[in-house]
Amino acid sequence: MSRFWVLLAIVAVAGSVAGWGINYAAYGHRKAQMGEMVYGGDITGKNLDEFYMNVAQAKNPEVELPNGSTYDFGTMAPGTKGEHVFVIKNAGEGDLKLRLGATTCKCTLGTLDNDVLKPGEQTEVRLEWDVKTDSKSFGQSAQLLTNDPKHYAIDLKIEGRVVGDLEMIPDALTFGDVSADETVTLTAKVYSFMDPPIKHTTFKFSSDALNELADIKVEPFEPSEADGASSSAIQGFDITITIKPGMKQGAVSQNAMFGFVQEVAKSDAGDKEEEKFLVTPITGKVVGAISMIPNPKLTGSDGGNYIYDFGEVKSEGPFTAKTFVVLKGQDRDNTTLSIESVEPEGIVEATFGEKLVRSSMTLYPLEIKLIPGPEAIQRLGRNKDDYGKIRITSDNGESVGKLVVGVKFSMEPK
Repeated sequence: MSRFWVLLAIVAVAGSVAGWGINYAAYGHRKAQMGEMVYGGDITGKNLDEFYMNVAQAKNPEVELPNGSTYDFGTMAPGTKGEHVFVIKNAGEGDLKLRLGATTCKCTLGTLDNDVLKPGEQTEVRLEWDVKTDSKSFGQSAQLLTNDPKHYAIDLKIEGRVVGDLEMIPDALTFGDVSADETVTLTAKVYSFMDPPIKHTTFKFSSDALNELADIKVEPFEPSEADGASSSAIQGFDITITIKPGMKQGAVSQNAMFGFVQEVAKSDAGDKEEEKFLVTPITGKVVGAISMIPNPKLTGSDGGNYIYDFGEVKSEGPFTAKTFVVLKGQDRDNTTLSIESVEPEGIVEATFGEKLVRSSMTLYPLEIKLIPGPEAIQRLGRNKDDYGKIRITSDNGESVGKLVVGVKFSMEPK
């Protein structure tokens, strides 16, 4: 048996040697048809760095943009055209080759005066664009291709703001949540880019009730660098709006209208004066002097009241909820809150925690507690009487305000 394994091993070795010999004779060494390929002598680990130093480009160009690659044009009117010249300089040691690349659809890249720059030379490339958008912002770009190994492609960018004949900053007036007995003050600026200039202005609201409460001042000023991107305006107008207490509770969604009349040239037909308007929204919410901070379980209801929804209360609870009652207005420091009544008594309880004084409001933590009994109790809000109720009063010595919190729940027996 051992002879068999020895014989098998000899045959395997002999077969391997024979196969190697046949492959070497056929493919192991072939003389190149065009002669031996030689790369400056034999390359070894010791002379590899030297070889690459010899074959690598010794002098490279370097792109430099003395005035930057982005140009902010400030403000432009829709439908107008703009242009800017970018300066390209070769700050390297090799020749800089330039080629025009892709542009965005609203940009045109002009021809190159010189597409090969020697070291130290510079050239100009002109970028043109059309402002064809109603968006407030505008940005376009064009690409310049180079042989600078560090900057194969350069993005030349233009950006700015698009304004029409008139612009108001902010473009919408809002005063958030205010108390019905608070004074509201709003400010804005209107910039005019029109020629001929404006000679007469007005300002009013689309609501007669709001106009009766509003004191509005419009003061002209001359735009300057302090006005940033709007410094190129021909005229500016400061607007100060003071709305006295007395607005009706609820959401405010009206329009504010800046009216103006431009100067016109006299003609045989006489002066033709037409008042035009810049319209912007004014929004906010007027709440009572006493209100609450909504949350996913606490929502407002008609008349400025609120509803707290416990949902389905299991026998193990939870039976307690915490929220906040808010006092606003000029008399909030002199006002006290108290729980006038709850119903059903013995089922719903309400207590106030220590008040928290903030800069524009006073917060009263309110804890609402349900007390389970031997039978299931439901207040599902199917009608105005189908709620638990917490009546809260606010007293400032001169007047008393009220707030009702409806409590909605379905509670299992204890």
